[in-house]
Amino acid sequence: MKLWFSLIFIILLSFIAAYQFVESPPPQTFTIATGREGGAYHRFALQYQQQLAKEGVNIEVQPTAGSVAALKLLQAGEVAIALVQGGTASEIDSIEGLESLACLFYEPVWLFHRRGYPLNYLSDLRGQRVNIGELGSGTRPLALQLLKDNGITAENTTFIEVSHKEGAQQLKDGKIEAAFFVMSPSSELILELVRHPELELLTFKRHLAYTHRYSYLASLKLGEGMFDLEHNIPAQDKTLLSTTASLVTHSDLHPDMIRLLLREAIKIHGPGGFLEHKGDFPNEKYVELPMNSIASQYLQYGPSWLESLFPFWLASKLERLKIMLIPIIFLLIPLLKGIIPLYNWQIRYKVFRWYGELRKIEQEIPQIHEPQRIEQEIKQLKNLQHELIEVVSVPLSFMWELYLLRMHITFLLERLEEHLILLKKGGEIEGS
Repeated sequence: MKLWFSLIFIILLSFIAAYQFVESPPPQTFTIATGREGGAYHRFALQYQQQLAKEGVNIEVQPTAGSVAALKLLQAGEVAIALVQGGTASEIDSIEGLESLACLFYEPVWLFHRRGYPLNYLSDLRGQRVNIGELGSGTRPLALQLLKDNGITAENTTFIEVSHKEGAQQLKDGKIEAAFFVMSPSSELILELVRHPELELLTFKRHLAYTHRYSYLASLKLGEGMFDLEHNIPAQDKTLLSTTASLVTHSDLHPDMIRLLLREAIKIHGPGGFLEHKGDFPNEKYVELPMNSIASQYLQYGPSWLESLFPFWLASKLERLKIMLIPIIFLLIPLLKGIIPLYNWQIRYKVFRWYGELRKIEQEIPQIHEPQRIEQEIKQLKNLQHELIEVVSVPLSFMWELYLLRMHITFLLERLEEHLILLKKGGEIEGS
């Protein structure tokens, strides 16, 4: 029994020592930065908020002017996660410590222009009035980069920096010739512009050149009639450039939170959308910032077997406790190797410890000449015999050794009784 108590005590000490290295549980509250209220980023963030609330995690949604503003909040540590547009990381001071978790969906670059103004390439915008998006938005840096690649700068063209809504109104009113929008195709503003009779959507003829130059860009085909079959909108196929929306965070975000976010991302974005096929997203194909290693592994291999068997909160705890098994395994292997022979010795000791007494008595028999002492030894052996029968208990596999000891005691009793008889006869002879 003492042996088992010792073993349990060692295991408990190992658990206590290992627990010091167990990762702390994930935070239960964090903030996610999005674009403006009502936009696609904000709507998706609300879905994450609703889904994660079921796991006991509270998400606070922080609307901003756009992706650049969201990234700055993330960089400053004011939010834990940001939904951002590809092509915007160059607008912040440093990307050190920031990592991508996944790309979530396409965000096409829509360039609408007045029908009366011929536009085939971005270089044709030279000298015109163009809305590039407001300061802090993700549209602005991407539009500026594409225009710069075509020799269009603030020196030779008038750049307007207003919100999407205001830019769309100025375009419809004829106050500007063109406007950039980086938005979801499901946006009401895009649906309104694509149906406007005086506006035309540019098709990017050199889309392969752009996607070759920028890894965060993709080219998409917008088919004839995709928006409206009845009225055939658009009237012909269009090729669009598209960036992607991404989940971005700090490199020290808790691993459990990463897996939980990606689990929900698969549920929300996996079915696809207007331009996405089922299973296209989430992915890491178009990320602009370095990819988080845990997120990359999750996207490649999916949830762990623990997460597939148990609720996330339970799987999370079991994952964190795995480290405690390491010292236990290293301790148990040698302990189990030694515990069996030690246990065998302990059981045999219950039996063999009496043999010393038997040997001592056997050796002393020839030197004993007093009948009283022989009777005392016989009584002691009979008490031992009774104890072995009534008190001493050993497993069945060791019973043969116990029976063998009892036989030896019986044999020694017979010798003592014979010696006693001889002593008594000798005493009678001397007395006569």
